[in-house]
Amino acid sequence: MSSVPRVALFLDFENLYSTLKRRTRSPRQPYGLSPKMDFERLVAYIEDRYGSLAKEDFIVVANFSHYNPQIGGLNRVATVINAQSFLHPRVRRQRQRTPGKKWVIHNYSDMLLAFELGRHVTTRPADIYILGSGDEAFTALGRTLEEMGFTVVFLVADLHSPSTDANIREEFEVFDFLSTQTFPLPTEESAEPEPPTSAPDPVECFLDLVSQIRRTFNTPVPVGLARALWTGQDASWEDVLNKARGQGRIDLWEDPHGVPCLSRREERLYGKIPVMEVRSDVAQTARVFQALQELRPQVPRDADRVFWRKALRDALHLSSKEAKSLLQTLLETGILRDGFLNRPRLTLTTAQALAQHFRQEARNNTASAA
Repeated sequence: MSSVPRVALFLDFENLYSTLKRRTRSPRQPYGLSPKMDFERLVAYIEDRYGSLAKEDFIVVANFSHYNPQIGGLNRVATVINAQSFLHPRVRRQRQRTPGKKWVIHNYSDMLLAFELGRHVTTRPADIYILGSGDEAFTALGRTLEEMGFTVVFLVADLHSPSTDANIREEFEVFDFLSTQTFPLPTEESAEPEPPTSAPDPVECFLDLVSQIRRTFNTPVPVGLARALWTGQDASWEDVLNKARGQGRIDLWEDPHGVPCLSRREERLYGKIPVMEVRSDVAQTARVFQALQELRPQVPRDADRVFWRKALRDALHLSSKEAKSLLQTLLETGILRDGFLNRPRLTLTTAQALAQHFRQEARNNTASAA
């Protein structure tokens, strides 16, 4: 039996196409471009990082009377489902007040994609489900799949677009479609570089991350936690931190217990940094996340539980018993996952889960001591 995980990709083609079209607009092309899409590259990217993706497990839904299903070789790698969402002519005649318009069923493609997803889970469940949409409606589908024990990843057309639901960005592992298009196919020796796309200001993304952590935990932001959660592709942690400090937009300081913290400059009160104590569960989470982030480059592709017990013990100076207990906690909170132990999942959602565990553990210890 193969140990390679099976991946299923469910793609909302209309969402992908329309978002990419808006993303590729420029002053010279005020009406947008016809987005260039290479789905063979997409499949190669997914198979290199997640597992095998068969044509039967790559489901694409759209009203293809508006699109050419040959776009980007889509029908060579995917199962294409044509969503003809027009109401029956008899029903249209009853509801339509003016001639010439064709009534369509609202969100028909989304409903059909959800139906196909449910059928797939029932008949040939995969190990990993990738949902190709940034629509808010798919957040609930992702949560349901996770509750059923599946690993869920989102593919979006524009990670920083307002049309990409914020809950998707915060709760799930997400990758950007354009990042897959520069990925070299195994049979290619070289590829022409993609035209540069406008990227958001990394300092603004960094400041937004700091604000998200502050709002989530309602406590000062430990530097180690912010660093572990920083996923900026165009700027390293050191670069973005130095730029933010150089612009006078960030303060670095320590809480009363020596935990390094950072805060946005506008949080100052009467020109002074409000030095406060970091909540203990968040400080513990920051320490663990920082260790995991530093261990990431050393994690072998075939990492197992034995590797992680030793790595956690050495990195955090724990006893063997403490390392074993922490490893179990990381597995329970979804930060580490069997089958994917080479990829720690460092997100705001998993940080919340770990902090909640530490908080409950502290309450239990207090109750037992009493």
